[in-house]
Amino acid sequence: MTYWLWTIPPDAYSAFVQTGTFALGKRGKARLAEVQRGDRVFAYLSGRQVVAGEFEVMGQPFEDATALVPDRHLPHRIRVRPIAVLPQEVWVPREGLDGLRALDAYGESPGAFGRFVGQGLHALPPIDGKVLSFLVQARLGADPEVLMSAVDAVRRAQSAPLPEAVSQPVVAEPEAEYVGWDRAQATGRLVDAVAATGFRFEPWEVAAFVTAIRTKPFVLLAGVTGVGKTQLPLLVARATGGDVDVLPVRPDWTDSAEVVGYTDLKGRFRPGGLLRSARAAEDAEAGRMVVLDEMNLGRPEHYLAEVLSRMEQRAPVPGGYASPPLLTERLSDADADWQSTRLPPGLALVGTVNVDESAHAFSRKVLDRAFVLELAARDLGDWAPASEEPSAEPWPVAAWAPRAVRLGELPDLSAAERQSIDRSVRAVTEVDDVLAPAGLGVGYRARDEVALFVLHALETPDAFRDRAGRPVDALDVAVLAKLVPRLDGARAVVRTAAYGLLGWAVDGRPADARRATDLVDAWQTAGRPVSLPDAQFPLTAARLAQVAEGALEDAVATFWA
Repeated sequence: MTYWLWTIPPDAYSAFVQTGTFALGKRGKARLAEVQRGDRVFAYLSGRQVVAGEFEVMGQPFEDATALVPDRHLPHRIRVRPIAVLPQEVWVPREGLDGLRALDAYGESPGAFGRFVGQGLHALPPIDGKVLSFLVQARLGADPEVLMSAVDAVRRAQSAPLPEAVSQPVVAEPEAEYVGWDRAQATGRLVDAVAATGFRFEPWEVAAFVTAIRTKPFVLLAGVTGVGKTQLPLLVARATGGDVDVLPVRPDWTDSAEVVGYTDLKGRFRPGGLLRSARAAEDAEAGRMVVLDEMNLGRPEHYLAEVLSRMEQRAPVPGGYASPPLLTERLSDADADWQSTRLPPGLALVGTVNVDESAHAFSRKVLDRAFVLELAARDLGDWAPASEEPSAEPWPVAAWAPRAVRLGELPDLSAAERQSIDRSVRAVTEVDDVLAPAGLGVGYRARDEVALFVLHALETPDAFRDRAGRPVDALDVAVLAKLVPRLDGARAVVRTAAYGLLGWAVDGRPADARRATDLVDAWQTAGRPVSLPDAQFPLTAARLAQVAEGALEDAVATFWA
């Protein structure tokens, strides 16, 4: 393990901590390649001249040009988790660093310390790392007398070994391994277990639901009432040894009180349903789902605002990814146990969606963060009873962890995986060319999540099939679930986008209104199927034919009709 001092602009530190990502510009880039998982990093805030925290490295360096801090280009990055984040009043001052042995190489000339920290990233001798760990830990929970004597401990440590308890702060265990568990076989048995209950889902629908949750733990299940939107997560949880909490959404949910919690008039904190579920999932050995039933009876962008924000800040932890704490307000000592509750690994949020006069439309903020899977009753004559009650085959929490949450964080990839990602990115780029003129363009988050969905699906190829055994393209499913739902509006540019996207899904050539009319007529003549087998993206093409049909007849192009 190597200790590092990382020089950070003070205005960037908050973003680094919230995202669990430390980043550099050009300065320090050469040293970043030497940083390894398990190394310790001390955050030195330039300008403030203080050490503000200690962090553990959780992965390999990667490149990502998306903005972490406004007006700063910091593309060279690594994932970290906090060991100790110091409150501002107890930051370790510059004087606490003067005794570091790393400074010996710079002599005692004026400006030596500036040259030292000016490298951006500097490896520290082990004794320096242990001393800084001691200082950080002491200041984190020290009384004023200890704070005053902390600086003197630097020089004492140069001549005397540190106590083991101080020099080795407690850290989390490495990420759990789940040996002897085969994802492809487990997913196949899950599909069979769900089918045995008598509920009629296509095998690819079950596989897509599981893959979507793994890729991004926020999935919307759309479809007519009674098609099984609430049952699917219940059945999957039962068959994988997990748990489900169902929270019926009410129209009067205008803030996060019912989801995260609130402080009552007596000053006592009342935890919300999602916060309680998150607490229960923290030490669980299997996955857990929270189903927001009929979630668009309220406005999700209001009552889920904090949750959606925290979900985007997930960082690697043992067993998967976790968010920062959900609560931002300071609670009383009696309620302090809730203060650190976060979205832990293995917890997924599933919303069921009905489209009628009582429901609200989804904002782009919500749709851009979710996968939308539409369920349909494809054969009402198929009423075969259940053959057996599925027995639980526990899936470990780590089985729900994604390979990464951004493409730039992926480790070494095989040739087939790179080909899959290239194909996905190319498709998203072509969709963006059609949607952007309508103001519905695709961002980096959606691009990454489409590609990661397809990458995860490569591990369970046999599950992506229909009941007749025909293969279903995971990229087709991902485009339909992630990009098509943003079509919603009566503006001419939205209708043009719907027509163009229909042509692209059929043969790669965006269509105009005239050609879209011919494609819709052909789809109607074929009996309005849910899949057009001759199209390059059969499911997407059939669904877009339905959207284009509404645009041609009613001048409204919407996925949510």
